[in-house]
Amino acid sequence: MTSQGLKASPEGIRAAKTALTDKTWSQHKLAAALGITRQPVSKFFAGESVSRSCFVQICQQLGLSWQKVAGLPEDLAFEQSSKGRFKDADLDILVREVRQKRQEKIQNQCNIIQMLDIAQTVQLMDIYTSVNVLQEINNLQWREIDDWLKDFKSEPNFNQLRTYKQEITLAGLEAVLQHSKLMILGKPGSGKTIFLQYLAIECSKGQVQPNHIAVFIKAKEFAEDAKSDSKFNLFDYITQEFLSCDIEEKLTKTLLTHGKLLILLDGLDEVSIEQIEKLTIEIRRFTQIFYKNRFIISCRIAAQKYRFHGFTEVQVADFHQEQIEVFAKKWFVAVALKYKEDGEAKGNLFINQLNLPENQHIRELSFTPLLLHWICLVFQRKNEFPLNQAKLYEQALNIFFCRWDDVRGIKRDRIANDLNLAIKKKLLSQIAAITFDAENYFLPKEKILGLIADYLQKVKLQLDSEAVLKAIEVEHGLLIERSQEIYSFSHLIFQKYFNARKIVESQAQNWDYLVSHMTEKRWREVFLLTVNMLPNSDEILQLMKQKIDLLVANDDKLQYFLTWLHQKSSSVSTRHKAAAVRAFYLVCVERSLYHSHRASIYTSGYNLEYALVGNIAFDSDLAVDEFLFSTIACFNDVDLAFERNLKDALDYAHAFAIAFNEAIELVITSKLKQALQKLKTQLPHIDSNPERFREWWQTKGKVWGKQLRYLLIKYRNIGYDWEFNKQQKELLQKYYDVNKLLVDCLNSAADVTTTVRQQIEDTLLLAIADIENVHNSHD
Repeated sequence: MTSQGLKASPEGIRAAKTALTDKTWSQHKLAAALGITRQPVSKFFAGESVSRSCFVQICQQLGLSWQKVAGLPEDLAFEQSSKGRFKDADLDILVREVRQKRQEKIQNQCNIIQMLDIAQTVQLMDIYTSVNVLQEINNLQWREIDDWLKDFKSEPNFNQLRTYKQEITLAGLEAVLQHSKLMILGKPGSGKTIFLQYLAIECSKGQVQPNHIAVFIKAKEFAEDAKSDSKFNLFDYITQEFLSCDIEEKLTKTLLTHGKLLILLDGLDEVSIEQIEKLTIEIRRFTQIFYKNRFIISCRIAAQKYRFHGFTEVQVADFHQEQIEVFAKKWFVAVALKYKEDGEAKGNLFINQLNLPENQHIRELSFTPLLLHWICLVFQRKNEFPLNQAKLYEQALNIFFCRWDDVRGIKRDRIANDLNLAIKKKLLSQIAAITFDAENYFLPKEKILGLIADYLQKVKLQLDSEAVLKAIEVEHGLLIERSQEIYSFSHLIFQKYFNARKIVESQAQNWDYLVSHMTEKRWREVFLLTVNMLPNSDEILQLMKQKIDLLVANDDKLQYFLTWLHQKSSSVSTRHKAAAVRAFYLVCVERSLYHSHRASIYTSGYNLEYALVGNIAFDSDLAVDEFLFSTIACFNDVDLAFERNLKDALDYAHAFAIAFNEAIELVITSKLKQALQKLKTQLPHIDSNPERFREWWQTKGKVWGKQLRYLLIKYRNIGYDWEFNKQQKELLQKYYDVNKLLVDCLNSAADVTTTVRQQIEDTLLLAIADIENVHNSHD
């Protein structure tokens, strides 16, 4: 049949007019929907000849069979020219018709997904979040460990590291449009399968690769079916797929021959060892015979050892912040079965909580889509994240160790029955303990193979080290190849978790070793995880407290400061714990003395108060002192700013004036209020004459400041200039930080006796002499 035009029969015209009326469309609106002029639409409804392609489009838009409208048998096959080739117009029509017939099957295959630990099915299009890809595969690049360490120091989080500073990610859809043959690689749970399912759905709707027909094939299912039939033949498999949609074999072959299929082969890594060779041979054969088609194959990056001619390889990138937010908002609507507004509101709450500094350890996991889903699931039950970090990571690791494969019915090839889950965890704990202690976050392959060999020898297992490494990498994705023969843990927090496991296994013999790292920030999570895992944490917490007190024991000025801290806190009438009040005044002093560094100190200070007493609302006495300390801090800021320029100094002077006025308003003691008001009268107006204000500040400001301090010392016992040197300032900050760590451990511990908890809280932030007095009073 030539590509001559078609005419609508009288019955067809009546059916078309009825369909147009049902849609409440005019002929003009129909033409606009098709993106064509009004003329062919008018001819169609007049029963005149219209090009075949246009005729079919009009019928499909109206939801009618073009054969019925033309008065032709519906099973009419497309005729070929004498040379056995389809005309382009005929092929376009055939693609649209077959795609329409396949649409329901594709929706059934790809739009219904079963998510981990979710009972109900979820519509893929309700949860799908766009993905990006890296055009350069990490483990194919050469990079030195020093290069990794240089980037790691500026961004101590594996998930935020990029292979190169100039590395550019590409939208996944762009990669699909650019390359006719694509290999999509990725870590476990990175979203490879969902991306292929999304492509299949969008192609079936004509939104992606509109001139092609999607075929979605799970490699594991194809291999299993082929094994039972003893026939690894993709053509036969696709033919059967099409026959189930009432598409004849000869049409399937025609479409394949003319390159009209988008073939999506998912999960090459899920095929067993005995079948993978046959499958790869068949893929090579099939892609060479039907080379005109578009192919996308997905595979775990660590399992990629087969390369196919003409295929471009890309790697699924981790989620970035915007993708995390989009996914969370969709998740709480689609999965948590919330109304859109409620779901998005809960998604916003989730994001706000996730971005809090104290949830950095959880945020590290959220860059992986599978773990992000699981974190959302954990959060939805209580609108908060669990305090027990060890349990959180144990559950996350179990997803990678077994659950993710189990829920999908995938049985991977084990290198040996003796390498069970318990042994794998102990092996990873051994590797983590050795590498983390030495600050080895990135290891050459030969080094990590040596660590594996040492452990296997220790437990008397006759296994090949490289096979063990590959198994852990492919099956669980916990050790990954960052670049050519350079390995690391997939997440820094997992390295810390396994290190803590190793410490707990050794218990008391490692307490001194662990406590020796107490002042190193990188060990913070290791401490918290250790006390999470211990059945009782009394011993380790007591040892931490002893080491903390000794940290400042030999500095007389700091001991005197702590004595004042105790005296001042004891003089305040408050309902809060004494330790929390001491923490409050410690932070106030640091803010007043080093206001230019207030951001980190202020935040950490209030974290300690919160850790001690919960959501704190200070009493009036504390509020007054806080504003008075703030006045001193602002005064110091003005002093420093005048050394730079007048504009900055005036800005700080305004802040100082506001703080001073608020402090005066809050003061209850009449004598102090009167004294402060009198002192205020000595301040020249800031805006009336800036130059005069600067002159006053530089000539009389320091004397005025001393008068302010005198009044605060006399009436409130605050405002001392402690004159700490640089080393004392650093030591005081370190002292504060380790006390914060101790309190966090106290709150995170699985079990602490009431006696030990009370002893620690009673003596927190006290001088050695005061600690001894507390102990004596208890005795």
